[in-house]
Amino acid sequence: MLPDHAEAILTDDELVRRLGLGDEVALAAAYDRFATMVHAVAARVCGERHAAEDVTQQVFLQLWTSPGTFDGHKGSLRGWLAVLAHRRAVDWVRREAVRSRPSYARVDDSAPSAEEQALDATVARRVAAAVDQLPETYREVVRMLYYEELPVRVIADRLGIPEGTTKTRLRAARQRLAAELAAAGWAGA
Repeated sequence: MLPDHAEAILTDDELVRRLGLGDEVALAAAYDRFATMVHAVAARVCGERHAAEDVTQQVFLQLWTSPGTFDGHKGSLRGWLAVLAHRRAVDWVRREAVRSRPSYARVDDSAPSAEEQALDATVARRVAAAVDQLPETYREVVRMLYYEELPVRVIADRLGIPEGTTKTRLRAARQRLAAELAAAGWAGA
């Protein structure tokens, strides 16, 4: 057990060593020192307070249960915890994206019915027709992203434009597609 003022002077390596020994005071010291930063990283990625709180809890649980995974030779404990927070938050965002996908877009192990296949084909044709109506600069980024499944950075490189411009074109294309599909009565597509 450390005196109250002593945990503030512990080095990252000493904190981790004590965590490896099951020292709860070291965990409290690490939490006091880094929780605000971990929460801020998680909140910035997740955009939700409750998710950021969950991510923060997961990060400190990992620190408590697996302190040996931190390597002080590769960087600071602060940096390592920030990376963990970012990774956990990205995982949360990905899970939420899958969870919030429309039911027709979710993966289903059962074979689709003939009606579902016909609807999917109709939606695909309508979306393709709407994509064809986009200006060429928008159409090419949409096709590269959704049909070729290229990352934004690769699209930007191929087109010789900044990533920000690529993202702006994608956002504008999505807005135009949404408006076109809604006007045609395909708001759910």
